[in-house]
Amino acid sequence: MVDYIMGSSYADIDLDESPCIIPSCGHILTVESMDGHMEMSKYYVVSSDADAEDPITALKSSSSPFTSEVKNCPMCRKPLRDINRYGRIVRRAWIDEATKKFIVWANAQFVPLAARMGRVETRLRESVGETPTVNSPTSQPAELSAALGSLSLEPLLVAGPRDKQIKIIYKAQNQNHRYRDISLLRTNISRFLHDVDEAEQPISRIRALVEDARKRRGVTTELTDIPSVLQVRNRLLATVLILRCDYAILCDFVTHRGKTASGENLHNFHLDLAVNRQDCEKLVAESQCRRQPAQEVEGLLYWTRFMALERGRSAKLSDVEMNALVDRGRAQLQSARQICNAHRGQTAGMLEEVEEAEKMVREATFYTPVTNDEKAAVYAAMAQDFLGTGHWYHCVNGHPFTVGECGMPMQTARCPQCGAVVGGNNHQPAAGVTRAADFEAEFGRR
Repeated sequence: MVDYIMGSSYADIDLDESPCIIPSCGHILTVESMDGHMEMSKYYVVSSDADAEDPITALKSSSSPFTSEVKNCPMCRKPLRDINRYGRIVRRAWIDEATKKFIVWANAQFVPLAARMGRVETRLRESVGETPTVNSPTSQPAELSAALGSLSLEPLLVAGPRDKQIKIIYKAQNQNHRYRDISLLRTNISRFLHDVDEAEQPISRIRALVEDARKRRGVTTELTDIPSVLQVRNRLLATVLILRCDYAILCDFVTHRGKTASGENLHNFHLDLAVNRQDCEKLVAESQCRRQPAQEVEGLLYWTRFMALERGRSAKLSDVEMNALVDRGRAQLQSARQICNAHRGQTAGMLEEVEEAEKMVREATFYTPVTNDEKAAVYAAMAQDFLGTGHWYHCVNGHPFTVGECGMPMQTARCPQCGAVVGGNNHQPAAGVTRAADFEAEFGRR
């Protein structure tokens, strides 16, 4: 049978009236049947004129992400990769599939990094009262001289880009392996941050190849259709994680390096953390634009924490300027509190962090925040979220989630990223929720 609509065999059809398509697998289907199988009407405007030479008249607007399935031959299930008529549909499905693989990979990489960060912070807190060891009975004269040099009474300025700040601290602790673990973790987070950048995602690489090919052909017009399939959540999560890492190092260094066990001043400090606050402001702005309230609150919290760390140790700010900065920090925390109250589901456990930061500003102190049970539960849920035990869906804003057990929704909830309604009732998805139909076929039954 070559015509699914009329049920005709190849011997029954007139090729002039019903032309056929023969994919590489060798099975024959009429163009009309293959168009129906490929769902051409979802992507193209189809003419109602039965006498039209080709019923396809125009391209519809760009399809929504993760709505395209990888179509195969209906007879043998082999891929339909070599038919130019369906190239746009096939390539869009490939892009969606590659992006889904990227989401799974990125989530699998991030969760262990977040868990390691919690363990490293715990070790730093538990050893915060220990006096740094700068020499041992077996130290050589050169080592002893370098150790004594590290205790110079010359003021130490920690300023500039965040990478430079961390290098200054590492250098000042050259006789101490206190930051060895967190240094390695920071390197791993930085590498992950690079790997999840938009420029490294499948759609961006394809876009770069297309633009290069267009330039070689002399096409000067730019591609203006920015694909909505680009994923930013893991980059924002990694940005928060490296801010958390930097704050933990700075906070521990000021605490551990500034006092000996007897309470004697060991070293003079000056801090200039303007760059840190600017990076937090960028995180807040993008998180707000991307509808990621949890990361927006994180940016506001770390802005305030860096400000509190610099308070009383600023290399540049006068008392008046610092007081203005403290007032701004209070306003930042008020904004964070409002976001937490408006998005309780996405900011679980963060209101407690806001209250602790308010106390920190009020009492003119600082400390390393402790990951509370609710935030730990969020990370644990992320570890399970993409294990493929159910079906994949996307909320109205394109954020992925899974439904376990039978894979069909039986109750509604809120998207942990944007607060939109997810799930559904009686095995029917809620309005705006779409099924990533072929994703679980690739990942969901492992």
